[in-house]
Amino acid sequence: MGRLTSVIAMLAASNAVAQEACIEPVRPDAGYLSDAGYGAREIRSAFRGYFSDVEDYLNCLNQASGRIRQEATAAAQDYDRVLDQYPAESGQGGDPERAPRIEMTDSGTLFLDYQAGWLK
Repeated sequence: MGRLTSVIAMLAASNAVAQEACIEPVRPDAGYLSDAGYGAREIRSAFRGYFSDVEDYLNCLNQASGRIRQEATAAAQDYDRVLDQYPAESGQGGDPERAPRIEMTDSGTLFLDYQAGWLK
């Protein structure tokens, strides 16, 4: 009974940590658990805990991705305003160098765009 309690405690701790920091869960090894003397119920419990941790991990990654996408979009808009407020100075005898505009697509890919109209 002590082993089952230890396994459940480890799974609960790993679940809490994975939710806070998006830590990738460790896949249980049935052969190792069996060799270590764990019973069928404990091994099944380890796998169920792992699948729960995977779901939490993927949800955490999705939340982090959404948050950083919003931050990057806001930064791109700030950068556009900076370019408008502080235009590039003209060089010797030529037109001022145009600073690239930033555009972020829905795929998360960051593009440098000289005419990012969607930012205006």
